[in-house]
Amino acid sequence: MAKALIRLRAQSGLTQAHVAVRMSTTQTAIARLESGRLSPSMQTVQNYARANGYCLEIGFIRTHAAEAKTGCILVVDANGQPQADRRSPDRQALPEA
Repeated sequence: MAKALIRLRAQSGLTQAHVAVRMSTTQTAIARLESGRLSPSMQTVQNYARANGYCLEIGFIRTHAAEAKTGCILVVDANGQPQADRRSPDRQALPEA
């Protein structure tokens, strides 16, 4: 997640200080968020995305390993390309309704 946040900010051409001002927080708080040592709330990630000029998109994917109770988070870039979590190689998109 941290790498995806940093990549998003880099693509936006913003510094941590710029994002902090847009989020009404401090540069130190943005540095902590981007460090990967925190588990940010969905609201924080949404605010971070907005501060960088993006919208947060959340979806579900099916994995055959669900019974193993292993977590799976798929992070994609602005073009929908996977950027993180390769723990579930058998994952597939849910069929369109």
